[in-house]
Amino acid sequence: MRQRVPLAVLGLAALLVGRAEARTFREILGRRAITEPVGQAMAVSIGRSLPLTAASAGLSFTFNPETHAFERETEILGQLFLERPRPLGRGKLNVSLNYQFVRIDEVDGADLDRLHDTRFPIVDRTPQHRLFTLPRFGLDLDTHQVTTSATYGVTDSLDLNLTVPVLYSDFAVHAVARDRLTGQMQHSDVRSTKLGIGDVFVRGKQRLVHGAFGDLAAGLVLRAPAGNQDNFQGTGRWELGPHLYGATPSYALRPGVRLQGYGNGGVGFDVADAERSEARFGFGVDCALGERATVAAAVLGREAFAGIAPPGFFDVERVDPATGRHFRAPLLGLQRDRVSAYDLSLGGRVELWRDTLFGYVDVLLPINDDGFRSDVVPLIGLEAAF
Repeated sequence: MRQRVPLAVLGLAALLVGRAEARTFREILGRRAITEPVGQAMAVSIGRSLPLTAASAGLSFTFNPETHAFERETEILGQLFLERPRPLGRGKLNVSLNYQFVRIDEVDGADLDRLHDTRFPIVDRTPQHRLFTLPRFGLDLDTHQVTTSATYGVTDSLDLNLTVPVLYSDFAVHAVARDRLTGQMQHSDVRSTKLGIGDVFVRGKQRLVHGAFGDLAAGLVLRAPAGNQDNFQGTGRWELGPHLYGATPSYALRPGVRLQGYGNGGVGFDVADAERSEARFGFGVDCALGERATVAAAVLGREAFAGIAPPGFFDVERVDPATGRHFRAPLLGLQRDRVSAYDLSLGGRVELWRDTLFGYVDVLLPINDDGFRSDVVPLIGLEAAF
């Protein structure tokens, strides 16, 4: 007689194939007890992991009372992800457009496309009460992000910024389930794409100190949940974040070569649940090459206040075939620990045309492997000052 495939395996196939185009990414992973936590964890985590470029323009202007005109500051800012305390300049407008590619390919150091769970069989809680393993549970998530940002100098010390990202996301699931009793394998593959606006940011910066020892500014960041959290394009949460931005004076190493250090620190407060907030910080240095180009390096960090889920969130019932003992353990070895994410930013800016048009490039490289991460995030963009 032909063996019946266990309902758990059939259930896995049913929630991974079919009308993927009509579902959110989270729904593709399903709402069953076994796979739903994976989708929830990705929805909570990935929106925050998408990089956001700084609101600071690549240059600033000061008013010269003798000439009654605005004059450009000498150095070009090279930092792409650190804010600088120096404002843009009263009445000045800076508009930028950039593209970055984010491939989420690891979770806690494991290859996201090669996850598996085969050591202890998972218990099928349907009436058949059979056992199965997951030789493969692969996830692919590629995000193409185009971000438009506009910064306006309200006063000589105050800047306001609006940032709107548009995301095209490609999500795929490749799963193989094996019945422990019969050895039958069920392969399931699904792919879906989504286009949408990400979370919208409104940012303000007020310079507090400007002197021989450097500059200091206070910032406020409002994150509006415009992105679809279930498509991993936003956090689904309102956030309000106070920040401080500091910079050292610019030091001349030799004619045409200058160094300047930067430091940022603040907290992104979850308006509805403070425990879901996170600290954000970074420090870096610019190296100006003449008056037309700057290269930069920075270390960026995010420290979550709490784990991404409560204890036991990823646990499923299992059995030890050698002893018959039933116990619970995390699916796919996923952890709920508090995420500490650190990245290295390498990039710079160059003047392209008459103090007005600038180009910039950057690459983000992970320093550690906590949470859902990308091996490398390239960025390219243009900005114009008016």
